Amino acid sequence: MTVSVKYNNFFAYSSKGKKYFNTIFAEGINIVHGKNTSGKSTFIQAILYTFGINDEKRKLAEILNEGVIFRLDFTIYNSSSKKVSIVRDDEIVSIKVAKRPPIKFGSSTLGVEFAP
Repeated sequence: MTVSVKYNNFFAYSSKGKKYFNTIFAEGINIVHGKNTSGKSTFIQAILYTFGINDEKRKLAEILNEGVIFRLDFTIYNSSSKKVSIVRDDEIVSIKVAKRPPIKFGSSTLGVEFAP
C-alpha cells in the first residue's frame, strides 16, 4: 500500500513577540528559497520540531524564547485520506486526526509512537 503526505499549512505564532508566520503549501512541489540567513533552514527545523523532534530545539532557541506555538496541517493519503493537525507548544505536542478528539503528549511521552 502506498502512503503519501501532503502538507497543507504551517503556522507559527508568538503572543510575546506579537508576530506570526503563515504559509499555505501549493499543490505539487514547493520550493523554499531566499538569501543566506533568510530563514530557510529555520523553517524546516520548525516543521521538524512541530513533529516532536527535540533535536531541533537547540537550533531554534532564539525563536523558542519568544514563546512560539507551531501548527502544521497535512493530509495522509493511503486507502483513504485523513486530515491531521499537529500543534507544538513548548513541551506539549497535540495531534488531531480527522474528527477524533486531539491527543496530547507531554515531554515525558514525546517518544511514544502514534499511528493515525
